[in-house]
Amino acid sequence: MNMQQTNQILTIEEAPMPPELQRQSEQFERNLDWFSAHAVELDVFNRYRGRHLAIAGGELFVGDSPEEVRQRAQQRHPDDHPFVHYILKEKAHRIYAFQRLLEAL
Repeated sequence: MNMQQTNQILTIEEAPMPPELQRQSEQFERNLDWFSAHAVELDVFNRYRGRHLAIAGGELFVGDSPEEVRQRAQQRHPDDHPFVHYILKEKAHRIYAFQRLLEAL
């Protein structure tokens, strides 16, 4: 594949996050941190294989679909933005890498 080089200037501008988006982001991060701190002690990676999890307000919700757990979490904690996660059925090793890196190998 032949790619032409162009002389374009890319400008990246940072703007303040809107307050509502900032609040949701902070809630999501707080729920993600709670999950990270409690996942091992709650044995979620063995007990909930093939299930969806939502964390909101320091509470774990388990179900069969992301919509189900998100809805249950939001019913219980309507002002919170839940962290939703799926636990794979099979234990598997995953490698995360950029596609360009893999193509270079």
